[in-house]
Order: sequence, then C-alpha cells, then structure tokens
Amino acid sequence: MRFADLPFFRESWKSARGIFSAIDEDVLSALRAPEPSFLPEATFTLRPERPDFSAPSTGRRFAFATAEFRVLTAANVGSVRSAAEVPASVHVVTPSRWAAVAYERFGFPPERVHVVPHGVDPAVFRPRPRSRAAMRDSMNVRDAFVYLSVGAMTWNKGLDVLLAAFARVAEAVPEARLVLKGADSLYRSRELVREVLGDLPARDRENVASRLIYEGRTLSAKVMAAFLRAADCYVSPYRAEGFNMPVLEAMACGVPVICTAGGPTDEFTDPALVDRIRSRLQTSLHATDGGDALEPDLDHLVELMLDAARNRDAASARGALASEYAHQRFTWDAVTDILWQAMFSPTRQ
Repeated sequence: MRFADLPFFRESWKSARGIFSAIDEDVLSALRAPEPSFLPEATFTLRPERPDFSAPSTGRRFAFATAEFRVLTAANVGSVRSAAEVPASVHVVTPSRWAAVAYERFGFPPERVHVVPHGVDPAVFRPRPRSRAAMRDSMNVRDAFVYLSVGAMTWNKGLDVLLAAFARVAEAVPEARLVLKGADSLYRSRELVREVLGDLPARDRENVASRLIYEGRTLSAKVMAAFLRAADCYVSPYRAEGFNMPVLEAMACGVPVICTAGGPTDEFTDPALVDRIRSRLQTSLHATDGGDALEPDLDHLVELMLDAARNRDAASARGALASEYAHQRFTWDAVTDILWQAMFSPTRQ
C-alpha cells in the first residue's frame, strides 16, 4: 500500500491532528508515498466533491464519490459531460444506493458503480454509561432530555424542520434541550444556525434559543463519541445525504435515532430499531438538472420526538439493540471487506 494526499477541495480547509488516537495517527503518517517504480493494481482516490475520473497509470482506479441530491453538476465533474468520456478502467465507489443513482444517471454501467457503506470503529463508538454521565455533567444537562443533531447545518440537513419541531416539543417537554454540533472549520455552520433561528416566529425562537446548546469545534473521535452518548435521542430530519454518518455513529453508541425515511439511512437502519420520519420525494430547489430531495413531515417528526421523551425506557431499549445491529454489520472490518471485494475479487476483474 502507498499513500499520497490530494489537494483539499477548498483552500480554507486545513489539516488537523488529534482526530484519531496518537497510535493510529502515527500509523497513518508512516504510510509511504508511491515510488516511481510502484505499479498499483488498484488506485483508490478520496475526493468526493470532485472525483478523479482520469485513467490510472496501471490497473484500475476506484474513485470515491457521493451525490446527496442524486445528480452530478459541473462542480462535481468539471468538463466531463457523461461517463462515456470516462475510461473503462475507472470505477465509482459510493456509500449508498441512493447516491449510486447519480452515477448511473451520468452513464456509468452498474458493474462499475460499487456501493460500499461507511463503518464505525467499534472500540470508540459504543455505549459507555460512565462517559455518558460525565459528558452530561460537563454540559450541565444531567436532568434534561437531550435531542442532538450533527452536521454542516446546511439546507439538506433539515435544520429548519428540526428547529420548528423542537419549538413545539419544548412547549410540552420544558426540560428538553437541543444540542447542535456543527463543523465551523469547514462550513459556516454557526451562521446558518443563527439564520434559521432568526426565521422562526418570535415565540418559537425564544423557546428554542433558551434551550439550545451549540458546539462547532473540531472534536476527536473519542470526544465525538462521548458527545453522541450524552444525548437521549439523535434527530436527523435530512432532505438529502450521501450516507449520513452521524446516524450510524449514534446507533453504534446506543443512542435512540429519529431520521428521515426514504433516503440512504434506510439502507443501514432497521425500522424496528430506528424511528423513521414520513417523507415525500421531490425535485430539489438546491440542485440543478432535477436533483432529488426528501421533504420530512414536520407533524410526524414532532410526534416521534415527543414519543421518545415520553417513553424513554422503550427508546433506550431500541437504542441498545441498534448498537448491536451496527456493531454486527457496519464496523471498519466489515465495510473494508466489502471494499476489498469490489477492488480485488476475481469476479470483478
């Protein structure tokens, strides 16, 4: 194995250490760059915003790519007009069937589009009652019912739906708190929260703001897992996602989950273990060429959030079973096996 960094998609993005354990980061840092004589059988490139569709020097290229709205724009593919212009030695790896539709629409044959789900490190993302209690104490939410949502806070994450729903939930559950984890080093998450909060009616805005906790810093995987465990319920009323990694991480930590039905989360959740928000498929207003999005049902979301708060023991029991489900199917080892089969199985040659 050889490794080389690709340029960041945006100039403002910077390298960060401390995400993984020191041992893991040392192992990653020690990976060798390819020598001029190195002839790979397979090249795997990770730059989903604009995947590398150029022909590899040897073997086959597997370009990781994802498309939240199931459509590819010029920002994603540059001057390439269709997959007919992409060499046959280039394949796509994408984390969900939902996203795979975009590449098939672009003209990639199905045998060159490989769905490889994301996975979690089960040593990090797992239930830990002591860690949960300590984090809740540090956040001063020991006696609260905590709803949590993680993401860029962009339109496709459904933040406006979540805040509108929480305003109604807070009327019935005064001890409720909403914790939002943004990504300020990559996106304008904090500003987007302020904008959406400002669009609420005055009474709703007051109800939400007085119960809102925002965290936008970059956290290590270990701290992120503790942050997830502090929640009583993870909520993701998304409109479009390529996969939705925080949902899987919350499941692995044993946190009860509410997420939109009809999207990629259907592919790695069990409806008996996760509450799914009714939704309708619509053409997105935030993508060109007829991109797809889901519109989650606000009333149903309120109903599910209230049920989680009023039936905490039942929700916790489902969360524990969802953790076992995630650990059985979506660990790093499990999903690496799927990737390996896609790249090196004799039937794929």
